[in-house]
Amino acid sequence: MSDAVIGRMLVASLHQAIAEILPERLEFYESWLNSKRMRSSRVTLGGMRAVFSFLRQEDGQYDAVMRRAGVLTAQWTVDGLSPFRKTWLRRLPWRFRVRAACRLAAHIASATWVGAKARVRWQRGTGQLALQPSLFCDVRTSSETALCAYYGSVVIEIGRVLDVELTTSVEACQARAGQGHCTIAIEPTRPAEGVSVIAPLVVAFLIAGGAAVSAQTTSPVAPARERVMVMPFENETKDPRLVWLGEGAAILLKDALRAAGADVMRRDERLKAFERLQVPPQASLSRATVIRLGQLVGAADVVIGSVAAQGDLLVFSARRLRLWPGRLESPVTERGKIADVFACIRRIAAGLAPAPAAAGAGSERPVAAAPADPPLVAFEAYIRGLLAQAPAAQVKFFHTALQAAPDYDAVRVALWQAHTQVGEYRAALEAVRGVPDSSPVALEARFLASVSLVHVGEYTEAYRVLNSLRPRAPSAIIQNNLGVVRLRASSLPSDALKATAYFTAARALDPLDPDYVFNLGYASWLEGDPELAASWLREAVRLGPGDGAAHALLATVLQASGQAAEAGRELSLAQRLSSAYDTLDLKAAAAAPPRGMARLKDEIAPPRSERADASVEMIGQSDQRDMAMFYLERARRLAEQDNDREAEAEVKRALYLAPYDAAAHLLLGRICLRSGRTRDAIEAFKISLWSKETAAAHVALAEAYLDAHSPDLARGEAERALAMEPESAAAKQVLDRVKREPGPTA
Repeated sequence: MSDAVIGRMLVASLHQAIAEILPERLEFYESWLNSKRMRSSRVTLGGMRAVFSFLRQEDGQYDAVMRRAGVLTAQWTVDGLSPFRKTWLRRLPWRFRVRAACRLAAHIASATWVGAKARVRWQRGTGQLALQPSLFCDVRTSSETALCAYYGSVVIEIGRVLDVELTTSVEACQARAGQGHCTIAIEPTRPAEGVSVIAPLVVAFLIAGGAAVSAQTTSPVAPARERVMVMPFENETKDPRLVWLGEGAAILLKDALRAAGADVMRRDERLKAFERLQVPPQASLSRATVIRLGQLVGAADVVIGSVAAQGDLLVFSARRLRLWPGRLESPVTERGKIADVFACIRRIAAGLAPAPAAAGAGSERPVAAAPADPPLVAFEAYIRGLLAQAPAAQVKFFHTALQAAPDYDAVRVALWQAHTQVGEYRAALEAVRGVPDSSPVALEARFLASVSLVHVGEYTEAYRVLNSLRPRAPSAIIQNNLGVVRLRASSLPSDALKATAYFTAARALDPLDPDYVFNLGYASWLEGDPELAASWLREAVRLGPGDGAAHALLATVLQASGQAAEAGRELSLAQRLSSAYDTLDLKAAAAAPPRGMARLKDEIAPPRSERADASVEMIGQSDQRDMAMFYLERARRLAEQDNDREAEAEVKRALYLAPYDAAAHLLLGRICLRSGRTRDAIEAFKISLWSKETAAAHVALAEAYLDAHSPDLARGEAERALAMEPESAAAKQVLDRVKREPGPTA
């Protein structure tokens, strides 16, 4: 038994815990826990028993060390999961998240050594983690206190990482007299009902990067609302004549639920989110996949339905899937002939509406008016047009629908989209010009007309239309497009504001959309302020790290303001993201600002914090940040072991995923400085300060300047560090070195 192999994660976490809590004793314990033994898996049961025995004699520090080791094991285990699995675990409904956390904790417990076995049992909402035998509690003489604090700490930390509150207590311990096994009781605390699924996404985004927009002006973000996603109805009988009716029933149900006050996702929102998730819009999806998609797009409820033919009758059935409590409601079923489809769907909506409507209660979103029923032939042509792949086929179906129902305004909006997709802007403009002010889609039609007017160069008319919409439907999108018109038009009415004023208003209304910050930076440059432009463009690339055009424009602006080194770095990032910038000449581009780069919004959409496709994008960014943190932590551990070559490789992986991580640049600079590459270290420290100014980075840069025999520059950096942290001992040491080692200034 003394040769039984111990899990590497336990050994590493125990080593780190001792280093943090008993640093003066670390050398003693490294007789059994040194890095050579860890790498070769030669830490055995006998060695671990010796470690535990000595720890129990460390003046009451045993519990603290074991609990800290449990926390580290849990954190490192979660860091090692794939980004997809971490995202999926964190988006599970609460009860499933609790079970998943406990299963993962049991897996960690079983991995402590080859002889360990752990399992979780549940009874009346309380869990029990049973272990037999326990590595920590196998002692010669019985103990009055429990020795298995490690397991409880693992459970609590795994729960915290997965956003569930778990409390633990030791019911039985193998170390106590008469108890031959260990049992940890697990008590989950249920969160308050009514919390939106999308809220954690927005909060995480704001903490990790979105909050950077508050550097200049803090703008409130609208609270997340619980939204409903209606899926296309399943064609149960596989009747080819009913293929169009699956999407048609979903659109009718969406309109009816919105009229009842529910906050229902539009079809185009659903399609964009599915496109980001690479889910075919026409595919038949399993219920598990539907649940996953609903959670990823931030929906609180998903409505699923089916349509089937029974002789001359159609059977429509729909049910509401509540994602938060994980409950599937009873189905609402209606029967009728094909001509009765509108009445059938309205009755289904009446059966589903109360709960979804309540989900949107408290919001100030106006209730959508229920559209009048069009002729069935027009509705079928409209739906077939939406489902068609080629724009030419779409146009043909939409014209057929308008011939049967000239006042079917939803078709005109769809026709505008089909024409715009292929660049037929005049035809698109004519499609929506006939929509009257009394129509439910009048505001959208006027906005789309303004977009077409911009495309055909009629800027004065576009300004007039947008300006008339501003008091009727104030939104960031309208303010943004007014700014674009202001930049492109050679002349506008005297009441027109500066472009930066419109873009500032757009950003204030929707601070998470990088396009508005991009436009604000671009307009600032055109108005002759490259420094302010660079500041806004830095915010744009922080909000959209994968935006190659924003990196390229920032590089050009930095070049124009004389910051060539930073400009070259941004150009390198842009070229890494897109080959379109491989031949970009920064000096030539910086000589005269390019025209026509402002980003025009071509659809009415909710703020970014409420958009389904943005929720999916936030998940991807969160996964990317998590992976970058994982690489950075590995780099730190390798650097602490003086393994600079591997540490540098890991930190560069982190910087590929998070180019503006100040801590990663700081670590890279220290590695370069330690290996004698002073110039590279100085550049890394400067980038760290550019990403986020810290006293530690100023001190590190001062030390690098000293190594480069530039004492005056070192003194300046040390003084800046002291201004930020007056008690900084490291900064004072640098100043002492400057006084002792004067030399020429570089």
